[in-house]
Order: sequence, then C-alpha cells, then structure tokens
Amino acid sequence: MAENDKKTFDPIPEEFETFEELSEFWDAHDLADYEDYLTPVSFEVASQPTYEYVIVLSDSLNKIMHEAQKQERVSVGTLINLWIQEKLQTYQAAS
Repeated sequence: MAENDKKTFDPIPEEFETFEELSEFWDAHDLADYEDYLTPVSFEVASQPTYEYVIVLSDSLNKIMHEAQKQERVSVGTLINLWIQEKLQTYQAAS
C-alpha cells in the first residue's frame, strides 16, 4: 500500500462519559483497525464450578435473600457465593 493510500482512523477517545458512548464508538469502528493499540493479557477461565450444593431455605430467608439480590443487582448464586466467601474469610482470620 502506498504511503498516500494508508487508511486513517478516528482516534480512540481518552475517556468515554457512558457505557453507551463506548458502545456506540465500537459499534461504528472495527477493532482490527486499532490492533496497534491493544495490549496482550493472560487470564484463566474456570469452565465449570468445582462444587455444587443444594440448600433449603425457609420462606422468610428466601424472601430476604431475593430482596438483597435485587438490591445488589447480581444473581442469587453470585450473592450466596460472595456471602460464603466473606464468612469464610472471617472464619479463617479468626483461626
């Protein structure tokens, strides 16, 4: 490609005011055009939970749990997992 034939791209904004603004930018642009700006990262994803448990709750506990779940805006499973993590960290720190 000749020097004059190079594609020009809109600069990536330093910050986006909202997620909607970010989404609109990337809906209108091809990420492949900005490959030079990308930073490689490494991460691991657990394919399946290691353990699954079945618990039985009273109606009153279930109601409170669902109220907390709506307030925290996470799934019930995530909420319970977070609560268990917090309790076990406290338990481990006291041991």
